[in-house]
Amino acid sequence: MDEGKELEGALREWLAGAGTVVVAGIGNPIRRDDHAGVRVVEGLRGAVSPRVHLIECETVPESFVDEIVDVSPTHVLLIDAALLGLPPGTVDLYDVEEVAATAGIATHALPLRVLCEYVTLLTGARIALLLIEPEDTGFGEGMTPGLEAATRRTVGMLTALLP
Repeated sequence: MDEGKELEGALREWLAGAGTVVVAGIGNPIRRDDHAGVRVVEGLRGAVSPRVHLIECETVPESFVDEIVDVSPTHVLLIDAALLGLPPGTVDLYDVEEVAATAGIATHALPLRVLCEYVTLLTGARIALLLIEPEDTGFGEGMTPGLEAATRRTVGMLTALLP
């Protein structure tokens, strides 16, 4: 089966019954491809319904917990670049338990697993991580062409699937 179709199916299933959805983009704008999560959220601005609350977290997603809680979401999707050992530009959906078993995939002060558990406790929302394999996370601005293409595909897919 086509990788894009598998991801689309997984997202469609995860979003089933969604009310208000928070989509939070995570990433560092001066670490090249690490900025992918924020770039996806930027691409969704103006393209999704008011039921979708977009947040550009950059490198401090934990600073947005109150904003997430205030929205009373049914679903929270965190989008981030992550070193998973996959081909660059690979995008896949993970649940919190899958990520909890994988050490060292992100560079945030508060591990995403802890953030997800806290948000779940406060909101009862379904939480998933949409992770994108980077090619280059070295210092510099601008993403690699492969990651630019991956973020555009992701924006298109999410635009079609979000409530």
